[in-house]
Amino acid sequence: MLYGSIIFPLLDSDIGVFLTAEGQGYILTHECDVDENNNKLFNTDVLICPIIPLQVVVEELAQDLTQAQLISFLTNLGARKISRLVYLPTLASSLEYGGVLYLNQITNTPVNLFHNGHAHSIGALTGYGLTVVDYSIENHLLRPKADRLALMPPDFQTRS
Repeated sequence: MLYGSIIFPLLDSDIGVFLTAEGQGYILTHECDVDENNNKLFNTDVLICPIIPLQVVVEELAQDLTQAQLISFLTNLGARKISRLVYLPTLASSLEYGGVLYLNQITNTPVNLFHNGHAHSIGALTGYGLTVVDYSIENHLLRPKADRLALMPPDFQTRS
C-alpha cells in the first residue's frame, strides 16, 4: 500500500539529528498490521520506505550533475540498474511525475499514526509492480557482497 501524510524519522545530516518528516511512503510490513483491530504482540510499528517525488530527485541532482549525467542517471533509474532505488510511475494527483523508493531509507513509524486519520491511503501497486518492488528489495538487501571483509584470511572460501 502507498500512503500519504506518513510521519517518520529522517536524519538532518547537517546537524546530525533525526527530525520528524511527513510525506508519502510504501508500507513494507503486511497491510493487516496497519489495521487498528489487529491487536497482536509486537505490532506497535510499521516498516515503511519513504517515497521521494521524482521532481524533487531531479531538482536536487540538477544542482550537481551535468544534463548528460542527469539523463544517464534517469535512464539507469528507469532500467532498474540502481539497486537502492525503485522508480514508481505516476499516481494520479499524488505523484504527478512518479516517485522513487530509496531503499537505504527504510525506517519505521508507530502504527497508531495510521489510526488517527492523518496518514491515508493514496493507492496500491499492481501485481507486476509488487513483484518489481519485492525483487528490488530482495536484490538490494540480500545480494552477496562483492568485496572481501576486512581481516578475512586470503584463503577463506565463502559457501554458495
